Amino acid sequence: MSHFFRHKLRPLIRHLSDRFGLQRFHRFEVAIMRLLFAVVIFQSLPLGAPWSSWTQVQLEKIAPGKLSGILADADKDNILRPPLLPISQMLPNSEAKLNYHEQTKANGAAHLVDLTFFSNERFINALPWIVLPCLLLYISGFGLPVVLPILLIIQIGARTLYNSQGYIHHGFQMVSLVLMVQTGVVLWHCFKNWREAFGIRRAKAAPGGYTFWDSLVRYSQYMVIGCYVIAGVIKPINSDGEWFKNSHLIGIQLVKTDRQNYYSDLSPEFGKDPVPYAGEMFEHPNLTRLFMGCGVLLEIFAFLALYNRLTALIMGLSFILFHYFNEFLMHLYFFNNEKLVWIFLINLPFWIWSLCTIRRKGQDLVPVGEVLVEGAS
Repeated sequence: MSHFFRHKLRPLIRHLSDRFGLQRFHRFEVAIMRLLFAVVIFQSLPLGAPWSSWTQVQLEKIAPGKLSGILADADKDNILRPPLLPISQMLPNSEAKLNYHEQTKANGAAHLVDLTFFSNERFINALPWIVLPCLLLYISGFGLPVVLPILLIIQIGARTLYNSQGYIHHGFQMVSLVLMVQTGVVLWHCFKNWREAFGIRRAKAAPGGYTFWDSLVRYSQYMVIGCYVIAGVIKPINSDGEWFKNSHLIGIQLVKTDRQNYYSDLSPEFGKDPVPYAGEMFEHPNLTRLFMGCGVLLEIFAFLALYNRLTALIMGLSFILFHYFNEFLMHLYFFNNEKLVWIFLINLPFWIWSLCTIRRKGQDLVPVGEVLVEGAS
């Protein structure tokens, strides 16, 4: 037993610890991730006009009628989907302002704080003057111990007010959680080296070879993956293991969602009989169980994305298809989740850089699936 532990188990544990622990990232990766995540934060904040339609207004001046024609046609809007998002979701627009003046069904922090000031006209007008400088500082990497808590409070406060109206929407949850973990990493590092945390001094590598920026990105990946793993694990736990057995009954949910969408705005796209694919799920229960089970298993084993860059790419693209099928079958939209998967897991800038490096030097300097890359910092 001692021999097995010393020569087999201990090296395996050390290997997995290295793989699933902190990893190194290039500076250009971290900078691009900050830029893209700042866009997602901006898109998720209820700044209202003119920020909620700024891109359309500017592009209409350049090419009148072009963008509005694309956005008005669902097929044109989704022409890049999958794997990319709808064009409307890639535009750097903010959310519409909140118009809730009461917390009729207080949720979360709303039990302790009156958050209706997020719908106050004077606060809404002042909000861009708070948010935009914070986002610019975040992109530049300066002042994060001040900037991130401000963005986190605004994000959670606004979405808590939204969720205090008698219905719950989870579409912004992952954005809030990544903001939260980045805030925690920055504040923790502020105690260790406040100059690095504020961006005054260039981040130096710790004894393990990792910088403060590596921690920021890696913990963001942990949070993204954690959202999927928890969502997957909780299904069989809450159903006493019967989720897989009864998953074909999801056809009932298809009918429910279709009727909810229809009565929300009487759209002719919904409200039809029979509801697409609902009947097929009842008619082919085993095939449905297999299909739905694959989705849950993907969530449960999402942690494999953390093993190396190749698994992050493969699992990331799998999550994109997972969300596409949820949208296609059940009209459930989690566009913000997809955006964070693209940013922190798929990480296209790294793969583009890797291919260019290999082609330029004529040799594979970046072993597929490895995280330690020549010149990484």
